[in-house]
Amino acid sequence: MLVLKALLIVVLVLSCLLLIGLVLLQKSKSEGLGLAFGAGAGESLFGARAGNVLSKATVVLGIVFMGTTLALGVMFAQKDKTLMDSVKSEPVQPAAVQAAPIQGLDTGAAEAQPAAAVPQGDPSAPVAE
Repeated sequence: MLVLKALLIVVLVLSCLLLIGLVLLQKSKSEGLGLAFGAGAGESLFGARAGNVLSKATVVLGIVFMGTTLALGVMFAQKDKTLMDSVKSEPVQPAAVQAAPIQGLDTGAAEAQPAAAVPQGDPSAPVAE
């Protein structure tokens, strides 16, 4: 399966590059980039039907590109056994929270602690250490 995936990736890259080249070679209305890459030479090579040959080759390469992309998508979407599948892990249970008494909460104790006396003074005065 790994060899087939590698072969399809190579076919995909080659068809992609050839498709880009064919699109650039095709004759446009203003003879843009196709003329820079020798579209005039392609016309003399294929004769008067150069547009037909390039158009058909573009369609065929487009079908090859789409087919290999679809095949690779299906192959990579299948669940393969990975290294992490062989690791058996148990779900982690959260630690039990023990209820601790809250400090300062009156729980009906017989003796209540008096609050500490807060010294009264100027809050803007510096604190002596």
